[in-house]
Amino acid sequence: MKYIKIILALLFALFPVITYNIWGQNTNEITLETIVTDHDGNPVADATVYADENKEVRYTDISGRFTITVPSNSTLFVSAVGFKLKTIRAEAGLEKIILEKDSVGQMVNIAYRKIERRDLPGAISVINPGEFINNDYNVSVTDGMVGRAGGLLWSDNIWGMGNALVMIDGVPRNFSDVRLEEIEQITILKGVNAVALYGSHAAKGVILITTKKGEAFTRKINIRANTGIASPKLFPEYLGSAEYMTLYNEARINDGMEEFYDEETINNYRSGNRYRYPDLDYYSSDYLRKYVFNNNVNAEITGGNKSARFYSNLGWTNNNTLLNIGEGKKESDNRFNARGNVDLILNDFISSSINVSAILSNSRRGLADYWNSAATLLPNKYAPLIPINLISPDSSEALLLARNSKNIIDGQYILGGTQEYMTNPIADLYAGGHNTFISRIMQLTNVINVNLSSLMKGLSFHTRFNADFYNSYNQSINNQYAVFSPTWDTVPESNIITGITKFGEDIRTGDQNVSGTSQTRNLGFSLHFDYLRTFNEVHNISAILLASGTSISRNSIFQRSTNANLGLHIGYNYDHKYWIDFSSAFVNSTKLPEGNRTGFSPTVGLAWLISSEDFLSALTFIDHLKLSASTGIVNTDLDISDYYLYENVYTQQGWYGWYDTYSNQAFTSVQGENPDLTFVKRKEINVGIEGSFFNKLLSLETTFFLTQMDGLPTQRFSQYPNYFSTMVPYTNYNCNQYSGVDVLMNISKKVGKTELNVGMNATYANSKVIKRDELYTDAYQNRAGKPVDAIFGLVSDGFFTDETDIANHPKQMFGDVRPGDIKYIDQNGDNMIDEKDEVEIGRWIAPFNYGLHFSVTYRNITLFALGTGAIGGNGMKSSNYYWVDGDDKYSSVVLDRWTEATSTTAKYPRLSSQQNNNNFRYSDFWIYKTDRFNLSKVQVTYNLSPEILRKTSFRELGIYVMGSNLLTFSKQKDILELNVTSAPQFRYYNVGIRIGF
Repeated sequence: MKYIKIILALLFALFPVITYNIWGQNTNEITLETIVTDHDGNPVADATVYADENKEVRYTDISGRFTITVPSNSTLFVSAVGFKLKTIRAEAGLEKIILEKDSVGQMVNIAYRKIERRDLPGAISVINPGEFINNDYNVSVTDGMVGRAGGLLWSDNIWGMGNALVMIDGVPRNFSDVRLEEIEQITILKGVNAVALYGSHAAKGVILITTKKGEAFTRKINIRANTGIASPKLFPEYLGSAEYMTLYNEARINDGMEEFYDEETINNYRSGNRYRYPDLDYYSSDYLRKYVFNNNVNAEITGGNKSARFYSNLGWTNNNTLLNIGEGKKESDNRFNARGNVDLILNDFISSSINVSAILSNSRRGLADYWNSAATLLPNKYAPLIPINLISPDSSEALLLARNSKNIIDGQYILGGTQEYMTNPIADLYAGGHNTFISRIMQLTNVINVNLSSLMKGLSFHTRFNADFYNSYNQSINNQYAVFSPTWDTVPESNIITGITKFGEDIRTGDQNVSGTSQTRNLGFSLHFDYLRTFNEVHNISAILLASGTSISRNSIFQRSTNANLGLHIGYNYDHKYWIDFSSAFVNSTKLPEGNRTGFSPTVGLAWLISSEDFLSALTFIDHLKLSASTGIVNTDLDISDYYLYENVYTQQGWYGWYDTYSNQAFTSVQGENPDLTFVKRKEINVGIEGSFFNKLLSLETTFFLTQMDGLPTQRFSQYPNYFSTMVPYTNYNCNQYSGVDVLMNISKKVGKTELNVGMNATYANSKVIKRDELYTDAYQNRAGKPVDAIFGLVSDGFFTDETDIANHPKQMFGDVRPGDIKYIDQNGDNMIDEKDEVEIGRWIAPFNYGLHFSVTYRNITLFALGTGAIGGNGMKSSNYYWVDGDDKYSSVVLDRWTEATSTTAKYPRLSSQQNNNNFRYSDFWIYKTDRFNLSKVQVTYNLSPEILRKTSFRELGIYVMGSNLLTFSKQKDILELNVTSAPQFRYYNVGIRIGF
């Protein structure tokens, strides 16, 4: 906290100094009435006009005109989208300002450099939140990326490989460390050539996030406030007490046992007093709210001059939870973030930037495992609250005991329980105390740039240093409490309590406990020499020589996580038509044995602007067409799961003794030694196409990729006899392949006052096991040739109908079976069903993922909609909501159970009061398709027109309403939208306002 306060104080101290220099007044003023046009004489509307020594900011109207009063002979700055910044002396008689179109185009951040978009190599996608955030507002980065980049299966999964490296301002960090409002650009580096310079830890792709910078010669303040509610989509459906008891009896009969509950008891639980005969529904309005609230506020301030620029961002988010009793009412999440980015030009050849971010968050929760308990505790076991007024007046001892409780709820209830349930989630919320998870994050990044053109034209030197500190802990008040079990009048229908039994004690020490302390330190440093020069206006050469290292240490882990590498980039393009790029890294890993800790990762990329060739000149519908390809090898230790896998490891295990009866503890080998263990290698070739067509009506980006992760470490047990199983070393053998295509397409059209934009992205990423150490008797069980995420299980063949059916079927080796149990197919014909009959029955990850977004703007109103979907994946109904046996809680799915009466229509096996390993195991009976289409977002935005804004002090003003996570279209909708042991999924409805000054 001390360092955070010091740095924030310095940033805020700089603020008035900078602003004073920018906005100082001059009393000698003139008034200008001027028009802004392009070179063709067309008026430029909505251009921003400001002076370096005046607070006045003006915007051109639809005819390009503006009026401004500024100090005489001050410098005017005129900026507009698509044009270069214009500086001009403010003097009398200035009637026209002509802007020059920005031919350079958008700049894109890639590894260790920023390049023009036209020079962008293939297998890279770019997202600019500023282009859409006003019409598609999101707080989180991952939500903002949805549907806007090809190759992303989800937030950090590129091409199906998973675990992409997230870098914020060039530093390995987390998505949660930044809000979407703070971001200038997100670059998804997918191909090997794009990620090579980052070394080993970037082998599965990089998501490069660049935060905003200050704007020189302007001042802007943006404020946004957003509030809304979230309603649960779906709750689990569990059976009530009477229904549970009835079916539990049925389960016992199915197992050849006697009924457990008599009919009178069941009837009492069906309609009797709920305190005596509880029927507890944890999902009722007695305990839960109908919806939760969420709020967030964000403010941005930016400005600067030619020597210093600053950007600052302050944000706060808050939400509560569904729980509506006891400590649940106080549950909330609060997050405050502050960012200050300062860019300084120190002299003619040295510049620097300092980015500081602080995140303070608190999450308060009651000390109850509510959602997990709701999914497991039976409804008939206890009443959570006992009314004091039901205690007989004649039971003075019971009344005294109740009234002396330190936890009398609402003045009329004591906490219910039994000797078996001395704690429960409802009592925990009322009396158990609370826990606050506290997190503090401080991040500092410093960049120094040195222009060395005086030594060699085009040469520069750059350093980057970061120091990140993460600290979190739990701060709790832990109470003990007593529960009371009532003794009821002997008449079953009576509502009179004749006595109570107390279990436990009410103890509130008031002590504050601190636990779960976690500290993480992320230190990193990089330096690189850059060479960038153009010869004869057509030969463009770039080069980078770099060294980089990061070290992440955690208080609970002895071994630090490190990444270090050298890097070399050499690039050439001829007149921005033909490109060649060589990027490589010399990587190091402490997970490998000495002698194998370094590796060279070479990659090369090629590109050709084919639309510049004469043979395509006749195809006038092609505006821009570029082909690209890259290939290479990246060495990585990401898939080396631990340190010292190359050593012979022993452990204490077992005992041995001699005839003198003295026992000694034995040591045994866990793994063998392999001094040749080396890096996993990402080997890849990809080909890309980028183009725009029909006068920029249609834009297209697509990449075809073939990637192998080769040399994955494994213990090759198939090569050793069983008695050597504890001495098998790790070797680089396994190999996975990922192949497919990603597509990003956009259509934009303006007709009159209506603007239409339709975007689509799709990724087909298929995985395949190329090599596995495996030794299966039957080839159909081999993992090689099948998806990396393949699901293996038995193939079901309905239910056993009777004992004859069981006798005539191959023996199932998972315990005794009865009529109504699932029967399986004997795949290998050995007349028994066991693990050897498991085959591929599905895959976890959908290979085809897509997104569609649509926006239409008429005048000042914009409608935006986003849909996402996935095809080809599977899930397994394997939670205790579906796999119900023993004395598990019964969900509504068991209503379709097998009985003799429903033997031809049943969709669920017979009920059993015993553990049933035959029915509840991976098989196609429980598998389901995860194919879905989600209406992820709808937002309507109204922006105040520039004509009205010019009459106000606002630069911009917009209001919006939106809904997100709205609808799911799927045959398995009820499964996909259901959370069982955690809080439910939500639909979100929000309204917001944004104001710019």
